[in-house]
Amino acid sequence: MIQVSELHFSTEDGVKVLDDIHLRVDQGELMVILGSATSGKSLLLGLLGAQISPQRGQILVHGRNVARLGANKVLALRQKIGVYPQGFVPLPRTVHDNVAFKLRAMGNYREQAEEKVLYALETTSLIRQQRTDALELSSIDRVRLGIALAICHDPLLLLIDEPFEGLAEDEKTEIARLLCRMNTGHLSILVATRGPVPAGLQASRRIRLVDGMVKGA
Repeated sequence: MIQVSELHFSTEDGVKVLDDIHLRVDQGELMVILGSATSGKSLLLGLLGAQISPQRGQILVHGRNVARLGANKVLALRQKIGVYPQGFVPLPRTVHDNVAFKLRAMGNYREQAEEKVLYALETTSLIRQQRTDALELSSIDRVRLGIALAICHDPLLLLIDEPFEGLAEDEKTEIARLLCRMNTGHLSILVATRGPVPAGLQASRRIRLVDGMVKGA
């Protein structure tokens, strides 16, 4: 699913953030990326999700070289990727309408979108709260909604950035178990966190970003 070779990235001031990153993620794999708040985890996910253009090195996602894609092909690739951003904040709409709005924006017809909305909310245990104002959700249900938005269009790759922030220990375990339940078949999942990794998150591999480089966790 992902093959990264000799990836480097520096700020405009010349500060090196990622240094000679080599990384492989197989289809259907659940991988945890550990690192401090300034380790470059979010930057790496942005590069893998084709949200940020690489400066040097090669990134292959689903067989596509991200650096060589034109605008239309970048958009097509992004539609195969689900993203949960750090600090996710929902729209001031109902839970249902948050997901429906995204799907309609992606070109889904009303009937097709409705089917996908219900699937995403069932998967994340939010179906009973679909008419609730998203801004009134508890912290854990807000995370569930962010994940529902990430999976509603049936992506091949899921990039999850700090989903455990602000949660109690038992809530972290619930989200960890949700991610594991979704890790079946074709879906590859990368979870970035400062750690510690919650109980219940059974990852096939853990890596650590230290000084811009990948280390064994």
